[in-house]
Amino acid sequence: MICKLTFNKDFGPSETSDLQTLLDAMNGCLFAFAVDKLAPWLRSSGIAHHIPGPVGEGCRKLDVWTDMTRDMVDGLLKSSEEEDITNFLLTPVAHGVDEFFGRKLSETELVAEAMGVMVGGSGTLSTTLTYLLYELARPENAKVQKRMREEVQAIPDTENIAALRNNAYVKAVVTETLRLYPSIVSTLPRVLPEPLKVGEYDIPPGTVVGMQHFVHQRDPIAFPDPDSWIPERWLDPTEDMIGAFTVFSFGKRACIGLNLAWEELFLVINALVRQGVELRLGKEMTAADMEIEDRFAAAPRGKKLVLKAVKV
Repeated sequence: MICKLTFNKDFGPSETSDLQTLLDAMNGCLFAFAVDKLAPWLRSSGIAHHIPGPVGEGCRKLDVWTDMTRDMVDGLLKSSEEEDITNFLLTPVAHGVDEFFGRKLSETELVAEAMGVMVGGSGTLSTTLTYLLYELARPENAKVQKRMREEVQAIPDTENIAALRNNAYVKAVVTETLRLYPSIVSTLPRVLPEPLKVGEYDIPPGTVVGMQHFVHQRDPIAFPDPDSWIPERWLDPTEDMIGAFTVFSFGKRACIGLNLAWEELFLVINALVRQGVELRLGKEMTAADMEIEDRFAAAPRGKKLVLKAVKV
């Protein structure tokens, strides 16, 4: 979906292996970023690629991801000579003047921006969907899954995503998942623009502070029984709940893709629920498998979610 919106690139049935190669490269290059942070010369010199183990593998996978992205960027730019590409996410970045540099981005810079769009628009969404399906499939949440299926199927127009987004219960299910399992769990830095008093402490402007969705979205003052997945709490939210729900942040630093994220979530829910299946948690799954692992973006510690789909 992100590749189509960004590059006008469809991975059709005959390109499934290419898509899998791209996903494997994106998922496997984590150690390459650590190398770039600690010793950038290792990768630029090519030495890092020959280091045994996950470091070398990560650097090689980053090269694969970069090359595949460059091919998609080049494909979009070449197609601009023959068709209108104004509706794609990368177009204004590719053809506009960057405000910081005062010039158009180079090919290397453009590829880096494109990779940022790809990882920001896919990893976060997949995390949310993984935990959404997990909670729906848990035996104690069977009534929630049944009601959500009924709410979706009660909308006669199967393509009316706007109606689905306006459905209070379905939106509550998604919002509660985003609250309990924020896709970004690492601490995010912010600079105070003005003084802030926290309890007995006076924090001056210019101080770098950290915000963490995982912490304040489980604040028991705003969310009673904070570690439990309770979608119904969002049917009548309090001001404290709304203020503590920061998964997309606020203001100028709010997530640039938040509207796209909501749309994607409801598109997938609509497509899945209308299949008329009941999801059940696989017997091999344990609670420990779904513990959140902080890799900046959240991920299940067990690196799997096994479900059984039963026709209803």
